[in-house]
Amino acid sequence: MNKKPALKVFLVWVLAVLLPISPLTVASFSATDEEVKYEFEKGTYNGAQIYTDYVGKNDDGETIDLTGASCSFIGQKGTSTSVDVDISEAGLYELIVRYAQPYDKNKKVQYLNVNDSNQGEISFGFTLTWKEISAGIVKLNKGKNNIQFESYWGYTYFDYLIVKPADESIRDLKVPKTLVNPNATKEAKSLMSYLVDVYGKHILSGQQELCGSHNYEGSEAEFTYIKQKTGKMPAVRGFDFMNYRGNGLHWDDLCAERVIDWYNKNNGIPTVCWHWFSPGNIGKKADNSFYTESTTFSISKALTPGTEENKALLNDIDVMAGKLKQVEDAGVPILFRPLHEAEGGWFWWGAEGPENCVKLYRLLYEKFTNEYKINNLIWVWTSYTFNTSPKWYPGDDVVDIVGYDKYNAKDGKPNGSAISSTFYNLVQLTGGKKLVAMSENDTIPRVENLKNEMAGWLYFCPWYGWHLTGEQNNPVEWLVEMYNSEYCITLDELPDLKTYPITGYTSSPSTTKPTPTPTNKPTGSGYDVSGYVSPDFSSISGSSVKADFVVQIGELKAKTDSDGYFKISNVPASTNHTIKISKPGYLTFEKNIAILSNEQISASNVPIILWAGDLNNDGAGDGAINMSDIVQLAKSFGSVSGDDKFISSCDLNIDFSINMSDVIIIAKHFNFTSANYPEIN
Repeated sequence: MNKKPALKVFLVWVLAVLLPISPLTVASFSATDEEVKYEFEKGTYNGAQIYTDYVGKNDDGETIDLTGASCSFIGQKGTSTSVDVDISEAGLYELIVRYAQPYDKNKKVQYLNVNDSNQGEISFGFTLTWKEISAGIVKLNKGKNNIQFESYWGYTYFDYLIVKPADESIRDLKVPKTLVNPNATKEAKSLMSYLVDVYGKHILSGQQELCGSHNYEGSEAEFTYIKQKTGKMPAVRGFDFMNYRGNGLHWDDLCAERVIDWYNKNNGIPTVCWHWFSPGNIGKKADNSFYTESTTFSISKALTPGTEENKALLNDIDVMAGKLKQVEDAGVPILFRPLHEAEGGWFWWGAEGPENCVKLYRLLYEKFTNEYKINNLIWVWTSYTFNTSPKWYPGDDVVDIVGYDKYNAKDGKPNGSAISSTFYNLVQLTGGKKLVAMSENDTIPRVENLKNEMAGWLYFCPWYGWHLTGEQNNPVEWLVEMYNSEYCITLDELPDLKTYPITGYTSSPSTTKPTPTPTNKPTGSGYDVSGYVSPDFSSISGSSVKADFVVQIGELKAKTDSDGYFKISNVPASTNHTIKISKPGYLTFEKNIAILSNEQISASNVPIILWAGDLNNDGAGDGAINMSDIVQLAKSFGSVSGDDKFISSCDLNIDFSINMSDVIIIAKHFNFTSANYPEIN
């Protein structure tokens, strides 16, 4: 769909104001910052249909309105649509796609292929009209590149693709050396320091063990197989604490002892997941009662104090705490990965949506960290890259590593792609602040793909059995290639993990004490309201562009810190509060909000966005971004910090100069008022 070049018209208008007033300096704005659009109907397609100004109805009788555009539609599995894009410089680029998916109220998922290499799966949420989403960040070569969407669940319309350089903060993969638990053990700090040091430079080899007592032949089959085929052993070993249960159902398969031995005797890295059987066997329909289809156990009832489900859940947590404490007492840190694959819905902890799952995760963190004083855990959250995934993310304050479980071999063939789009979508989930790992997988990505696609996965960890040994998943040739490459770190190549230096490590400021479930409060007491605020543009490294937004509810106020975080305490319960967010140079945000419990109203990866550019009257603003703001900026255009005419409120991206980049920021929301802000979701 061709749009009127409004930005170009706007800039001509702006230059007419600026040129007579000051010399033009545009050092921070170059062609590499521009977006380039490609129309799918002009591309290449296999079995796709082309429509123009399409209007129709779905099975629910709802009107599909795709007027104003020509588009490509992929339906049955195997159909595809693609465009060729021209890139002047090889590197990482973000893909923005305009689509419509009016047939599934949940989502449709399609394969993203770049230059015939699968880069992961993209989720397309329900919409009756056109919508833009990010399809992730991928490595593109200099010259022609083919971007293809291949039908997996199909039935999606594609209008255009926008290609633009990826944000520098995402490309850098610079993660702080810190753990969410401020009282973390020295072993946990050393391990985290090592993980941060190798992140993006190497990949750690890993392997999941077979569950059970390991007192029978074949229990070490995967590790024997790897040793025989490659001559090496994995650096990371996956364990499952599934058999540690309360309510008289405990079976000690000595998994905790194996975790201790792997670290203390082998100098290996242990990661622990937890296939949590339905507590107390409540609702059990089959032996594998961690699956939703095998139990009627209700997470919402389990989070309700006093219920039988709640008592059984807390009993399980108590038993698990004892085993985790046993490992801590042995001086062993753990990459701890509870409630994995929740968003898939096939486990009971994800069966009732994101809100309850997040509450349970935060309850686990609260119990293990603050009540049981377990300090050896490095917390891993298993995420997806769906448009709903941010709602499932428990929060930066309780997550150290983001994991992804990759099972994408198809048609009986291995898939050695590094799925860089998936990787960078997960990086974006936390704004690049957390390590990203392949916490489970079938095919191990090939070394050349990891390097070429610039996908910096921290480690891989195939599931046991056929997932490792099947040729359709991991050909022996590929396995040998990976384990013997310089890029892959194996067990024998690990440093002494116990004594690894923690240079540069910084402790978390305070112990997180999340409220896992809403509680009734007496009249007169209040609630905590927290969240994140951010502008919708990048700034130079180290600038305070996210700091000093004033957030106000009634007479209560707070300022955002350098990460954009704020917290207001003792907010009275009400369904009719007004939240106001302001900062000199920004359009004031003001919306109604209901506060009936402790609320985090936005997350670091989905902050409340404020628009810059309301500058007139020396930064005081008039509630609109308009030509008077351009005139105000023109007064100091071309100046740098220290000049007499430099006005700090006009330096919107805080790069210490007032130049064309500030004009571009204003242009993004020109003629907008405060009324144009979206409601808080």
